[in-house]
Amino acid sequence: NVVTHAVCLCFSCVQLSVAQCLDNVTTFLNSYLLLQQTNSVGVCLCHQGGSRMVYPVAGREEAGLQETEETTSGKYEPLVHMNRVLTEEIRKTVTETASHPVHSTSALSGALSKCLCYIQRRCREAPLGTKVNSRILVIMSSQDTASQYVPVMNCIFAAQKHKIVIDSCVLWQDSGFLQQASDITGGIYIKTPEPAGLLQFLIWTFLPDETSRDKLMLPSAVKVDYHASCFCHHRLVDVGHVCSVCLSIFCQFTPICSMCQAHFKLPNLPLVKAGKSKKKKNAKVRDHGQA
Repeated sequence: NVVTHAVCLCFSCVQLSVAQCLDNVTTFLNSYLLLQQTNSVGVCLCHQGGSRMVYPVAGREEAGLQETEETTSGKYEPLVHMNRVLTEEIRKTVTETASHPVHSTSALSGALSKCLCYIQRRCREAPLGTKVNSRILVIMSSQDTASQYVPVMNCIFAAQKHKIVIDSCVLWQDSGFLQQASDITGGIYIKTPEPAGLLQFLIWTFLPDETSRDKLMLPSAVKVDYHASCFCHHRLVDVGHVCSVCLSIFCQFTPICSMCQAHFKLPNLPLVKAGKSKKKKNAKVRDHGQA
């Protein structure tokens, strides 16, 4: 079996230094690759300016095979090459995104889409008759953005259709999107109480595969926040109006759906019955007329 593990990293307002987080992630990836010879990884970095695959990078595979003996003396060459590429690409990305506004958010949907595409490419490249077990691990330190609710949910349902597990590791604040992603796809959602212990959580919780997790005492499932985002103002709502044609969600009633242009009939107002005082007044007038 070929096991593919796509790691999606989302950095925004990071309080833990990037160097420390990178060391923890690379150590986890090295441990994962050493578990089985057929294991492979793909890393996608998500930041304020967008998302892109940082490993594997086209053109760097051949260059990594030509490493000199001095740089890889006594080391496992594939791991040395991966660690060097991740360090270079992440430092380059952090430098490029330093000018972005602090309030800008990470494009989580783009990173998930790239991870799903990478997994599908690895499945097509696998030998005929080989089963590929794939999963996605999201390490996130930014907050959710209501405007990304629809594309993120599309990625979650796509992963569920292809039986791809999405694991989530949140560093500081809970993420409703990742809670839904892990709950729908059968993954694990964890909010680390101490970011300094990120490596321990990664190795103990996310390193075992799905079959081994049933035999381990892993953290229990949390209460999932299934708040939806309206399509009109991109706000999280508790109660909303849903279009019966395209299933769009709105925080207020609208006679015309802005997504599919479907027309809806206004609800008929209930008939107001005459009160007792009005009935008595009409009866008195009728009696007076008869007299």
